[in-house]
Amino acid sequence: MKKKLTLYGSTLIVLFAMYACDKKELDQITDFGELKRANNGMIKSYNNATVLKWDEALSMAIDNKMPAPAESRIYAMVTLAMHDALNNVVPKYETYALDNSWNDGKEVSKKTIYSVADAAVAQAAHDVLVALYPNSKQNADDLLASGLSEIEDTELKDSGIQIGKDAAQAILAKRQNDVLPKFETYPQGTEPGQYRSTMPFKFATPAWPANAVYAPSWGDTDPFGILSGDQFRPEPPYDINSPEYTADYNEVKSFGSNASTIRTQDQTNMGVFLTDNMPSMMNRVARVMAVQENLNGWETARLLALIQMTAADALISTFDGIYYYSFWRPITAIQEGDNDGNNDTARDAAWVPLQSARATPPLPSYPSSYAAAGSAGAEVFKMYFGKDDISFTVGSYSLPNTERSYASFSQLAEEMAVSRIYAGHSFRNDNVQGEKMGRELARFVYDNNLSELK
Repeated sequence: MKKKLTLYGSTLIVLFAMYACDKKELDQITDFGELKRANNGMIKSYNNATVLKWDEALSMAIDNKMPAPAESRIYAMVTLAMHDALNNVVPKYETYALDNSWNDGKEVSKKTIYSVADAAVAQAAHDVLVALYPNSKQNADDLLASGLSEIEDTELKDSGIQIGKDAAQAILAKRQNDVLPKFETYPQGTEPGQYRSTMPFKFATPAWPANAVYAPSWGDTDPFGILSGDQFRPEPPYDINSPEYTADYNEVKSFGSNASTIRTQDQTNMGVFLTDNMPSMMNRVARVMAVQENLNGWETARLLALIQMTAADALISTFDGIYYYSFWRPITAIQEGDNDGNNDTARDAAWVPLQSARATPPLPSYPSSYAAAGSAGAEVFKMYFGKDDISFTVGSYSLPNTERSYASFSQLAEEMAVSRIYAGHSFRNDNVQGEKMGRELARFVYDNNLSELK
């Protein structure tokens, strides 16, 4: 026993000496380039396990438990809190809410980075998730306690916890004036092309407002990475009497009908598979990419944050356009086909969309928020990895025990868009303009947020 204790003591002395030497070398660095290289070395040594663990906990807590705008806000805030926390441990990228200009990273070494970073990520994710979604508190508390218990009690651990708390508080304060989305009464259109409520919910409790829509003011919400909700507002939708509208009408009438005889089984599966909320689907793909491409913790946190900032802004932007144009959904258009002034749009009063997919969203159709979010996410992935053609496989809550494989990010975006036609929810031009908006928006977010520090 004495020999083992002696050996253990010697090991501690050696480790302490190594840390002291490593710390001394960092303290002696005065050249910025040398410091940046030292910090990059530390960052590369930190894997993404804790970031992914908390992202998965976030996913399990909120996925498909609320409409997409509300989900996107939580996703963006939690992932940004993790990103900001890490970049206040060692500054690598610009932050969103918690300033890291004071920090040079010298207080951390390769030997101690896990203690600080794991504590910071866990505390930041926990605090924001619990604040925004209190139903997650018990599981989040347990995960936090478990994670912190695995970290040796030192001043560096305490420092990490405080950084996490600060990151959480900073983002909660920055977004405290957000007006949360809800169902509201909405004026009903009377002319061809004007929206009529498609509210699918018929519950006695809660008492939904008459002629309800979801989140008519969401387009006025402060975005996360763009300048305003109307920054990328598309051109007006097709005129009801145009040949372009007629073609779109007949396409969704044929392919999106519950009784369609020309929609293939794969197209039906696509329509159901891709009805998960957009932030949830994009988050799943980002997690797959983080593991598949072997990203470190800093890279993973940044990717997740950029994806969710973009998804949130895509929804804010499309909701601006949706309520600005207030264009009707296919279910209304087709059931009113003889009353639209277009002789080439035959009415089908019994037409309903694909019933195995989610009900028609209770909001106008143009531009498609699903197409915009899919296109925006794909664009961020392409810019982040520097190429489009990366293969991956992803699952779906809406079609359990099923996976779809993709050869590129663009292929996923294209399927997300066209799936809305197969589900009977959108016209093709809704998707085309949504995709265009998503690409433009994503480039702006990527070029102007969370960039590498110079």
